[in-house]
Amino acid sequence: MPLSVVEPWTDARWDAYVASHPRATLYHTSTWIKLVCEIGRYPSLCLVHEDDGNITGVLPLVAVDSRLTGNRISTLPFSDVCFAIADDEESARVLLEEARATRGRRRGAAFYELRGPIALRDGRDIEPDGFARSTHFANYVVPLAGDTDAVFKTFARTAVRQTITKGARLGVTVRESAEPRDLDAFYALYVKNRRRHGIPPQPKSLFETILRTMTISPRARLYLAEHESKAVAGLIVIRFNGVTYAKYEGVDETRRELVALYPLFWKTIEDAIHAGDRLYDFGRTAGDNPGLNQFKERWGTTRVELPYYFDPPAEGLSVVRSDSLKYRLFTTAFRRMPEAWSIAIGQRIFRHFG
Repeated sequence: MPLSVVEPWTDARWDAYVASHPRATLYHTSTWIKLVCEIGRYPSLCLVHEDDGNITGVLPLVAVDSRLTGNRISTLPFSDVCFAIADDEESARVLLEEARATRGRRRGAAFYELRGPIALRDGRDIEPDGFARSTHFANYVVPLAGDTDAVFKTFARTAVRQTITKGARLGVTVRESAEPRDLDAFYALYVKNRRRHGIPPQPKSLFETILRTMTISPRARLYLAEHESKAVAGLIVIRFNGVTYAKYEGVDETRRELVALYPLFWKTIEDAIHAGDRLYDFGRTAGDNPGLNQFKERWGTTRVELPYYFDPPAEGLSVVRSDSLKYRLFTTAFRRMPEAWSIAIGQRIFRHFG
């Protein structure tokens, strides 16, 4: 039962297997993995397991070599979840053992991070043995059962439904991007959002690449919420395999009274329903962010735990507590620096924090 290391975007069998597996996500596609590897300059260590010439499991895997944050093996940077998908327990076990061995062979790799349990074709999850398990993150998904009216009624009446109506009444309109300059408007909002949270922005080239390369499956779309012809909020969503992922957002906090995010999210949910998607994915949320958790809970969502696993047993870099001294010092510094500096520094350091 051979194992091989591949670049998924050069092996057509990878996407064929991903398309056939009921547990596959956006983050398993070769398009996404190539984006992560190229933008972050990570070497692909992705694993394929075969039996009698047929693929029985795959595991996205890259090496993050960083003098700033340390060397590590990850499944997968910039991905909310990413784990081995396999036909059976034996294939899953071999993939995981090889991933752990890879960490041992990579000079100075401090740990291996697996974002989610191993997922089998029959629907079972396999918890990896010998890993530390962190439950710092959860996900929120909207089941898209029924038509738009049925889904709309699952939202909290006052906190969401009335607020969507309020935004429209105040003159907020939402449209899908139709021209390149819309990305400039989105990125300006995104940078301001990141600075408000004290987090370095990812480079504009990331979003240019997403919108340029993800045109079929996965398919990325940019939406803008506008007021009096000026963008006040923006959202990039990516559709894959019946799921719409709300991936990147920005909002003008000086126009908070417009509640523009509400009609913006609702428009993308409506479009997901019309496209026949079964789920709308709000993305991961840290457990120590009660405000954001509450916001997502009010949209008729189902909460899904996102366990991360680390070998050797410890919490890795992706799990950063907001009350830690390092986090507070880091975010305070970014909030105070000029916007141009934050963009320039973000371009240089973002790959180290994937």
